[in-house]
Amino acid sequence: MSAGTVEPAFEQGDTLEQVLTFHEEVDGDEGESDERADTERAETERADTERADTERADTAEVPGSQVQELFSQAKLRDTLAVVVRMAPRVLPSDGVGVLLADEHGAMTPAAGSDRLAARADALQVSTHQGPGFQGVCRQQPVIASDLRTDSRWRFWAPQAAELGFRSLLTLALADGDTTGALTFYSRRASAFSAGDLAAGQMFAAQASVAIAVSREREQLLQALASRTDVGRAEGILMERYGVSAPQARTVLQRYATHADISLTEVAEGVVRDRSLPRIDLSV
Repeated sequence: MSAGTVEPAFEQGDTLEQVLTFHEEVDGDEGESDERADTERAETERADTERADTERADTAEVPGSQVQELFSQAKLRDTLAVVVRMAPRVLPSDGVGVLLADEHGAMTPAAGSDRLAARADALQVSTHQGPGFQGVCRQQPVIASDLRTDSRWRFWAPQAAELGFRSLLTLALADGDTTGALTFYSRRASAFSAGDLAAGQMFAAQASVAIAVSREREQLLQALASRTDVGRAEGILMERYGVSAPQARTVLQRYATHADISLTEVAEGVVRDRSLPRIDLSV
């Protein structure tokens, strides 16, 4: 008998039924102990998962100073630069890219945290496939655990893998209407999971609003600049040709129609050259 082994205390005269009953009770106690251990392990794993999810969500709480930086940019390209710089602080990644829809709805590479991320996004556009297109089309997050074996994008995925990327998480950028896609790239397989969605989506929502605000601000500034150029061009024509403001505007509009260019472009030419462009208006 080995040391530490507990032998059952049977008395002489015990029946076979009593012995079997004793063993059943012992086996039952051991089964209950194993079940309790399994339950404790499951509870511990669940608590660890919940704590990790909470930590991920907390990382998406962009500090106030960074939120101010995100929303204070006057130009769209500057806002996009801030987005791709901040994104890895929310979800650790090796590259971040942004695809945006242009005025015609076509997806275009808008920003990349580095050359490889920008290249990966550009390949999505050239192959007309990838997580950005899928995320925008379905308006759902896209997770790829290993691009070397992912069959969803048979042209794009192998090329992205050749750039060194193994996994990714793509989130749609939308402020009312879907305007683009934000992709986190990683060189590690299975770097992203469903537990990353809360943090990623919170940041994507902030980025979407910042991009929309920046676009509107940029369009407003362009409109103001255009009105300024047109006003200056009218003033030049009034001074040089002795015409009224309405007559000067009519001349500019006529030149724009015949040259098939915008009124702003005609005005910019007048301001630059201090004279009307050479166009045959008799046609």
